[in-house]
Amino acid sequence: MNKSKTTAYLLFMDESGDQGFKFDRGSSRFFVLCLVVFENPKDAEETSTKINLLKQKLKLPPTFEFKFSTGTTNKVKEKFFSSVKMTNFFYRAVVIDKKKLLKTHPESAQDAIYLLASEILFLRGRQLTQTTLVLDRINRQFLRKMDYFLKRRLNTRLSKIIKKIKADNSANNNLLQLADMICGAIFRKFTKKNERFYKMTKRKEEELYIPY
Repeated sequence: MNKSKTTAYLLFMDESGDQGFKFDRGSSRFFVLCLVVFENPKDAEETSTKINLLKQKLKLPPTFEFKFSTGTTNKVKEKFFSSVKMTNFFYRAVVIDKKKLLKTHPESAQDAIYLLASEILFLRGRQLTQTTLVLDRINRQFLRKMDYFLKRRLNTRLSKIIKKIKADNSANNNLLQLADMICGAIFRKFTKKNERFYKMTKRKEEELYIPY
């Protein structure tokens, strides 16, 4: 995947875990944010088509939503990751241990999650500029905070990173579902110490960041 003058990055972001810090009331210890990156619309379209073909092959309705945490069996997860392994995309992800984060940022831990995640995902690795970022519109609080930290914090840099942020419903967007599946596999690696599905995604990994 060589970058050219016509590169028009398409980004699809999803998260696993939650942003809460009430661990005694069920808040997750880890928060994972995953950014799936396509270098051009053609690659994104081809990957979405692969996912549609898988639904047909498995005799699933066109409206079926691949979600790692619910509604998708382990057998289907395997077939999903196998179906996209030859398509052109890469991902980068950040895994935040919130218990450790709370010790270093006791007064601003929640904002630190978004600041850490946005700066790590967009400022490390290969440079991403003039990108279109797609987020799941269902999580409105997450969407608002990421809009703030990405557009207002990162776009103060000389090179404009985010050109546009779009909200879509993951139920209608195969590529948001792809981000969900990868993010879920990484989350399971850290919460369950189970790397079964993570190993199926690793060939697409640019880097996995663990700041703490």
